[in-house]
Amino acid sequence: MLVLGVLLALALGRAAGAPRASRRPARPRGCADRPEELLEQLYGRLAAGVLGAFHHTLQLGPREQARNASCPAGGRPGDRRFRPPTNLRSVSPWAYRISYDPARYPKYLPEAYCLCRGCLTGPLGEEDPRFRSAPVYVPTVVLRRTAACAGGRAVYAEEYVSVPVGCTCVPPARRGARARARASPSPSPSPSPS
Repeated sequence: MLVLGVLLALALGRAAGAPRASRRPARPRGCADRPEELLEQLYGRLAAGVLGAFHHTLQLGPREQARNASCPAGGRPGDRRFRPPTNLRSVSPWAYRISYDPARYPKYLPEAYCLCRGCLTGPLGEEDPRFRSAPVYVPTVVLRRTAACAGGRAVYAEEYVSVPVGCTCVPPARRGARARARASPSPSPSPSPS
């Protein structure tokens, strides 16, 4: 009975001149993204360097990211058969996290982060706070989607960014040495004998 009432109301609405819904789907507004293959070709030409192949080879899942999340201070593994990757054997160990940006190509980019504040330079591999772990950056190019549209497709522009690729151990900055260097006058040239 209820179904019959709904059908009758719809029929009366059409007969009374109510606007009909268009059968044609609405045209989407905005630009379509470029095909992945084209973006990869463009990126490959620009990034013929360290990260050109790096973003393909390093595929980290959430488990691997979580496993490497703390400083491995306090000794090295004793089992010689187990050889951890270089990033974990370093005196400034690092792990990777995946940076995601939908307006960038590549959308997923691995970024290194240091696991320890200090460096693992103690006699038994423990953390030494007299030194600090610092990220090592590599300049690279990415493609950034702009607001422009050409031929119904999004336009991309080159953008240069610094990406952390590992960590290194550095001595602490000397505050006093910097202040003295700024305050001291530059040495004057010594007089030459005539």
